[in-house]
Amino acid sequence: MWKGNRILLALCALIMAMMICGGISTLSAQTITWAERPLLNWEQDALQTFNRNNYDKVIDLAQNQGNDPNGNAPLLIYYGHAQKYYLERDRASAVYYKQQYQITLNRLSGANLTVLTRLVSSAQTSWNKKINKKFLDAAFERAATEEYLGAVLFYLESSNPEVAKGAIGALRSILQEKRNIVMNGGTLSNFDRAWMSSDRLLKLLVRKAGETSSPVTGFMSKLPAFARKKVMGGAPACLALIEDPALPLLRQAASMGNANAAAAIQLIEDARGARLARYPNSTWYSATGS
Repeated sequence: MWKGNRILLALCALIMAMMICGGISTLSAQTITWAERPLLNWEQDALQTFNRNNYDKVIDLAQNQGNDPNGNAPLLIYYGHAQKYYLERDRASAVYYKQQYQITLNRLSGANLTVLTRLVSSAQTSWNKKINKKFLDAAFERAATEEYLGAVLFYLESSNPEVAKGAIGALRSILQEKRNIVMNGGTLSNFDRAWMSSDRLLKLLVRKAGETSSPVTGFMSKLPAFARKKVMGGAPACLALIEDPALPLLRQAASMGNANAAAAIQLIEDARGARLARYPNSTWYSATGS
């Protein structure tokens, strides 16, 4: 009798543990925060000084900074010299601006985005558009990881078109990794399923898809699938990687005459067809349909 009770108690404990773990998993899946990394105090001081056009002090602050976990000191020094070169025609800064470009570019990572997005959005740096874009592209490319997912999602809503475009590129890379999991026989985690199918993300991407301009939109259905995949990038490509969860919103937009939404639906149907051809019982989040 006692042995039977022990087995029953063990089974109850196991069921409770599974329920608790499942609850924790579901909770964590629902709590992803769309947020950039907070500025350190010295970074905030340096940016305020930059906005006051005191570039010598910005350089001095960064050069004497011992606590730089995000690697923003070299970035601020570079932009300080860039401004001195452009505004003051300072020869030493001109040399620094040219010689340190590639070194600074190679150092960039997702950790620089909080400072970098402010620098490139500043009116003072509008003359430096080419390098601003190169730096943004490099930082977002290296931010396409789980570590910076919250920041990437946050920057999707940026009012700066180049920042938002960089975030779309990083998101597409992250979504491609998730797609690869399914196409290689795996199943997405509850966490991934939750953020990928969230209303906030889907509505934003559908809106951005509606803003996309492409000369091929009107005759997407006449192109072969491999060509459609190549010519449509940006938000439509992200929606195609998410797949089924995006269809209701896209169909609603298409019913209102949105040609870009119709083109995105075509991309999703292509992606869905490729998945089902490989795994007939699969879903958008699992190769096994589990």
